[in-house]
Amino acid sequence: MDVETLEQKHGDYFVPAFVAKVGGDDLVRDLFLTVASVSVDLKEKAAGRFTIQVTNAFDWEDREFVAGAREERIELLDLFRFGATVEIKLGYGEPARLETVIEGTVSELSTGFNAGSAPALEISGYDALFALSIGKVTDYLENARDSAYVARIASRHGLSFDGPDTTPEKPRIEQNEETDLAFLEKLAERNSATFYVTGRTLYFGPRHQDAKAEIALPWGGGLTAFSPEINLANQIAAVEVVGTSATTGEQIVGRAEQGAEEGRDAGDESGPERLAQALSAAPVLRVRSGVHTQEEADARALAILRERAQKFLTGSADCIGLPELRPDMNVAFEGLGKGFSKTYWISSVVHDMSGSGFKTTLNVEEPSI
Repeated sequence: MDVETLEQKHGDYFVPAFVAKVGGDDLVRDLFLTVASVSVDLKEKAAGRFTIQVTNAFDWEDREFVAGAREERIELLDLFRFGATVEIKLGYGEPARLETVIEGTVSELSTGFNAGSAPALEISGYDALFALSIGKVTDYLENARDSAYVARIASRHGLSFDGPDTTPEKPRIEQNEETDLAFLEKLAERNSATFYVTGRTLYFGPRHQDAKAEIALPWGGGLTAFSPEINLANQIAAVEVVGTSATTGEQIVGRAEQGAEEGRDAGDESGPERLAQALSAAPVLRVRSGVHTQEEADARALAILRERAQKFLTGSADCIGLPELRPDMNVAFEGLGKGFSKTYWISSVVHDMSGSGFKTTLNVEEPSI
């Protein structure tokens, strides 16, 4: 969508609005609470986090946080109990037009009692990935793909699984006294994959870097600030992964070279290619890993090369509040000159709604320029 289409969709951004539901109750429309701010922080490979600040809810006579008329009062510490469900919608105009940006549960409560001011309540929590960080698991699968094990993790937590089959099939996938989230991070690393939760669905698979930009933002026309950085420090021209064959016991070497990066724009040069041009010899990263087949070694080398290349061009951007923006999608920035007017992949998003309005902050990455 271009900026004109977004303006029409959101009514020229005139009336920022939100819905914050806890336990199914709309804090503003059902309980008539004053919500000073709502913030949602979404990242790839991490649990999404929300924070809601409620003010003017402290009853000075009863010395309690309450909502509603005296005969129908709701104790807010009960409403905001740990594990209570939360849904946050953001956008512009009527509540029915707003988009859900996070569904989660309450995990934190905080306040402050100071002389001369009424205490506020801050309610925070995470999406469904939070449950994967609690408790340690020992489990295994034999003769299976990593994606099958991810589906097993999703099932353990009542989530549906979305993502393609990974390759190759492994003789044994073993999780040893690790949280499901930590093990998921390991599986993502060796498959050059990302993961995140949308609602009750866990996505695990390739980043959507090669997709077209879903939103185009010109500088000064939606995009208000952008701070990019290009850095060769962590780039490498080739990667070799050394392991031991499970069948012969001999050494195997997997290799990936510049040119295999994902998400590069046509005509641009990647970080590994720029590094090879800048130095007299193309540096090779050689690592030892617990791989046992040639296919595994090649896949691991490719994953390391792509992960490094992805950090070549990074940046932080501010734009008008857009609930459509989320991690693992592409956005086009325009009006920034030849080098920086391009399509970027979003790694994290913060949506912030307060008395100052609705603002979205993005972190973006690209492997080429």
